[in-house]
Amino acid sequence: MTEDLDRARIVELFDELSKELSLSRTRAQVYVVGGAAIALAFDISRFTKDVDVLITSAHGNLVKAAQAVARKNGLPEAWLNEAADGFLPTQTDTNARSVYYSPYLTVSSASARHLLAMKIQAGRGKDRSDIKILMKHLELQSADEALGVYNELFPGQDLSMVAKETIEELREELELERTHLDEGFRDS
Repeated sequence: MTEDLDRARIVELFDELSKELSLSRTRAQVYVVGGAAIALAFDISRFTKDVDVLITSAHGNLVKAAQAVARKNGLPEAWLNEAADGFLPTQTDTNARSVYYSPYLTVSSASARHLLAMKIQAGRGKDRSDIKILMKHLELQSADEALGVYNELFPGQDLSMVAKETIEELREELELERTHLDEGFRDS
């Protein structure tokens, strides 16, 4: 059974990962993206099924340590998931922020701009709430502004049909929210 991971549980797993790394005196670094990055840096109430990462140092030892943590906690072996690296923007994330540090493990989180672009690229309906959280953090008011961030970080890459549909739904949702807000001001 897959455990839902919230911010506190992810930090506990990082603590265990750090202890495992200490056994081999390995210093590792990871860059977290996806739902785990949102939970760690932007929305404490966010849950995720795995921790999407790009391992930036000590790959082999980190993978072994993550497998040991999985066995000890009854987690899937891929709880620390490297599958997202094919979806990263090509530009360096100069605004990544540190979300965890120990003598053996450093974890940085993707910035809101990079996460927003990746969530738009994925374009799944379930990403819409994450897109809205990131837009609010970035103080973006419209789906077109969010698409501007996507186009900046994924230049020349067209959105999939599913992603276009999700953005259109988001556009309608934001317009409806704006209309209700405007009506509320007029009724006051």
